[in-house]
Amino acid sequence: MRAFPTSPRISPRSTTPQPLRATDDAAITSAPEESANRSRHPLARAAVLAAAAAMVFSGGVAFAPSSGAAVTTPIAPEYAPARVGILEAVAAQPDPALIPDDFVTQAGYRPVVEAGMLINPQGDCSSPVPLPAEFDLACKSHDLGYDLLRYAAAHGEPLGPWARQTVDAALERRMHAACTDRAGALSRAQCDVMASVATTAVDLNSIRQDYGDPIYEPFFEPSSHTPSEATMLLGGVGLAFVSATVATVLVRRRRAAGHVSSTRAGRATMPIATVSQ
Repeated sequence: MRAFPTSPRISPRSTTPQPLRATDDAAITSAPEESANRSRHPLARAAVLAAAAAMVFSGGVAFAPSSGAAVTTPIAPEYAPARVGILEAVAAQPDPALIPDDFVTQAGYRPVVEAGMLINPQGDCSSPVPLPAEFDLACKSHDLGYDLLRYAAAHGEPLGPWARQTVDAALERRMHAACTDRAGALSRAQCDVMASVATTAVDLNSIRQDYGDPIYEPFFEPSSHTPSEATMLLGGVGLAFVSATVATVLVRRRRAAGHVSSTRAGRATMPIATVSQ
């Protein structure tokens, strides 16, 4: 689920809803039965409502542009070395030699390749909620991408929205890819939930800043006595995701158990054929 600002800049991960098509008579007549099935699963309905409530809340809290958000302007020249660096940061086979030397001086580190990713070796997952260790390299590469965005802005030729969108998309893709190495469907599902929560936080911040130069956001900072707004928001979104996942697992198990019971009952009532001599 994604929301967009009034700016014409649009995230590349967005999709266009497809028009609904009319179903055949059999599908239409099955609607009452489906409605009855849904009524038997209040937990699933509660999970859906929780997810909807979380997203409505996020719209009110997070999608207001910050005071430092970028303003839409005519296309301006982009700093070429930073553009090359961004493309290397998201590449499948990056070349660290293409990172300019003055970036190393400005950032205070030299990017390295680890597990096929060009990363900031000093980076980490600076998230308001704990994240799985599998996300470490994806976060370090994302840190490098944001440092390259700041590097371009420092040279007076910031990169366009495409750059931050590309870096954010790579983070999402790599986090979910890291979850595939987990053993067990439930463990992978939990990992995917955390990946979705983390990338939702990244999207909210990028939308607030209109995909411009990454800047400091108090939205992600806790006060002396309360957690940050982002922590509370992501906690609600994470709870909704977990509730939906648990509800889905329970519904599938109930349906599977019902199918097995009906199959056994059908076998028990089958007449035994006799063979006449």
